[in-house]
Amino acid sequence: MYEQLGKLIRLQELDRETDRLRHKLAEIVPQIEETRQHLAAAERALEEGKARVEGARKDRRAAEKDLEMQIEKRRKFQDQQGKVKTNKEYQALMGELETLKVAETAAEDRILEIMEGQAEAERLLPGLTAEVGREKTEFQEKERILRAAEERLRGELAAAEEARAGIVAALEPEALQTYQRIAKLRGSAVAEVRDEFCMGCRTKVTSQNFMEAMRNDRILHCPHCHRILYYVRPEVRPATAPAATAEPGPPA
Repeated sequence: MYEQLGKLIRLQELDRETDRLRHKLAEIVPQIEETRQHLAAAERALEEGKARVEGARKDRRAAEKDLEMQIEKRRKFQDQQGKVKTNKEYQALMGELETLKVAETAAEDRILEIMEGQAEAERLLPGLTAEVGREKTEFQEKERILRAAEERLRGELAAAEEARAGIVAALEPEALQTYQRIAKLRGSAVAEVRDEFCMGCRTKVTSQNFMEAMRNDRILHCPHCHRILYYVRPEVRPATAPAATAEPGPPA
């Protein structure tokens, strides 16, 4: 195979590999952040649960204080029973005492309601705490795995970029410029020719074009998409290669 053609084929392989590696690397941080968000949500739920418990305790203390005030007020009015002199004063006192008893009962009911809410909030706390523990463990494990993958990918990317730099340095300027121009226009610059079809644009080439491309002895372009053509003998072609798949990139 013509040396420059072989290097162009390798350059495209390395360009695809570096693109793949960069795409994989770009996925690492969002995956870590997604797991971090799950942990943050669990932590928020726990803090909200704790706040509900503390709020219920404060409400209970306030309600108990209010009840004590209602009881003390009722006692003062009861102490006045022996001091009333007229029936009218007595009836007024009884009416006030009845009102205080109603308020006292309402205060007691309010305390019971708050206690029930507090008990429910406290019942939920162990589960919320356990959920934070689970999410934290999952986050730490996933971050560890993803950071290790990130380190490996960076190493692979550095090796691919170094190999690419070596290929670029060995290419003739004209061949490199042609490759870059076609790649920018088409998304890929080099394409296999197979069974008289350019696999880049999936368009049939002439028999003469095909015969010339089969020799792999010079830079030959597809007459339709202008990609650089190369031929792979069937016996060395990967068994999993699709029979008619266009090269990735913009429409030819």
